[in-house]
Amino acid sequence: MGKTKSKDGKKEKDVKAENREESSVEVDENGIITDERKNSDVSPDDVKQAEETESRDNDNPDVFLEIRSMVEERDAVIEEQALKVREYEDLLKRKQADFENYRKRAQRELEDFRKYANSEIILDILNIIDDFERAIQSAESSRDFGTLLEGIQLVEKQLKTVLQNKYGVETVETAGTPFDPMVHDAIMMEESGEYKEDTVVETFQQGYTLNERVIRPAKVKVAKGVSPVEEDGDEAREDVSSNNGEDKSSEKGD
Repeated sequence: MGKTKSKDGKKEKDVKAENREESSVEVDENGIITDERKNSDVSPDDVKQAEETESRDNDNPDVFLEIRSMVEERDAVIEEQALKVREYEDLLKRKQADFENYRKRAQRELEDFRKYANSEIILDILNIIDDFERAIQSAESSRDFGTLLEGIQLVEKQLKTVLQNKYGVETVETAGTPFDPMVHDAIMMEESGEYKEDTVVETFQQGYTLNERVIRPAKVKVAKGVSPVEEDGDEAREDVSSNNGEDKSSEKGD
């Protein structure tokens, strides 16, 4: 009898333990089984803080509205900035296209300028050529060299007048002027008793300036001083000739 009671007591203890285990397992409203034993490590302070936060959020629904409004404002700003970026991209593309068109147009105008920049002076030269042709025709009909020479001189004068008055072309002064390396190109030097040293005595090719800038220096001959040896020789020759003259006059007197 004693053994039977002990066995019955042990069974009751096992049943109570199973009941305690079953009571720790619950099913929530979503049908999910939760085990209270797993949450045994959660402190009472954490549970209290979570309950206060949930209660505060439920009591202040304006917080959600404010956050939503802020998010909507941010999205609106982003959309506005994106729209501006697209506008600036379109503007940049148009400006690039305009600049490319301008570059091509400027290049084409520069090429045209290079081709036809001298058209005005060409027309003036053509008019002078017409005068040359008329002078030649007049000389051929009259067989008069004087008429041809006069016609050529008139054409030369006309050409120089056009170059001077219309294009600013001037001739460089040469004969009898002091040598200037800025406008003269000395290709010869010659001893001269007529001109001072470093004076232009002859012009081989006329020089010209364009608006006071030298475009072609004049090729000239420049005087240099007479050497002392030659001066002494000239004086000796003069003395000899004078003595010879005196001797001849004395002989005639005798």
